[in-house]
This record gives sequence, structure tokens and C-alpha cells, in this order.
Amino acid sequence: MRTPIVGAINGATFTGGLEMALGCDFLIASERAVFADTHARVGILPGGGMTARLPQVVGLAMARRLSMTGEVVDAARAERIGLVTEVVPHERLLDQALGLAAQIAEVPGPTMASLKEIYTTGAAAVIDPARAAEEKIAFAQHRDFDGLGAQFREVAKRNKRQIELR
Repeated sequence: MRTPIVGAINGATFTGGLEMALGCDFLIASERAVFADTHARVGILPGGGMTARLPQVVGLAMARRLSMTGEVVDAARAERIGLVTEVVPHERLLDQALGLAAQIAEVPGPTMASLKEIYTTGAAAVIDPARAAEEKIAFAQHRDFDGLGAQFREVAKRNKRQIELR
């Protein structure tokens, strides 16, 4: 995609939702937002680019920590580790995201498209091989779906407890 994507996160962004969010160029979060990679805790491996994109955003050690623990990260911590570019009051989230999009739209379209292409091309040298490795390993994994629902419910309870402790 040649157009920058601004994501506005207003609540829980876990597992596949986090993978989708990482596809955005910018993430703005409401103070109510929480994030977690719970793939491993549920018993599956990511296959949508998590292990390729998350280290690029938060660094390798933090990405490993988030994926290997499944810990819930609140909005303030997400900003500190670079997962989101800013945190705003919940009621201002959409206005802030639209304001950022408006600033981006002030740049001539061909210039913006080329600038995004430069960033995308530069990152591809790291992200593309990492995505290929993720897909190869994740899709080769034997998935035992028996008990997956129960495991998911246990992870959801754990996530809820972590959120309530904040």
C-alpha cells in the first residue's frame, strides 16, 4: 500500500488483532488500550507477521518478552516501548488520528508514496525473510485443536486479571 495507514486503538488488541495493528505505519492509542501477544499461551504460533514486525517496532528483546510471556501491556507502557506513537484521552482518539492523517495528506501524494516506499523497501531486507521463516515454521506446526477453546478461555481469564491489576 502506497498510502500511510494510521491506526487508532481504543481497547484490547491481542494476538491476531495486534498482528493487524502492526501493519499500520502509526498507532495512536487511547488510554484505555491494552496490547498482548497471546499466540504461544493459546498454543499456536503467529502466522501474520508478528515475529517479523514486532521486533522492528519494540526491539528484539522486548518482542521476545511480549511473545513468550503473553503479558498485557497498557497504553502508557506501549508508548514507552515504541509500540504506539502516542497515547491520548479516549474521547480524543479519533480526532487525534484524523489530525495526523490530515498532516500526512498535506504532503503531495507522489512524494508521500515515494517516501513510504523508501521506508518499506529498506525494512523489507529484514521483514521479508523474517515473515518467510514465520510462515514456514508456523504453518508446519501440528495444530491440535482439541482443547484449544479451553486454553483460549484460560488465557482470556489471565489477561483480564492482568488488566484489572493496572
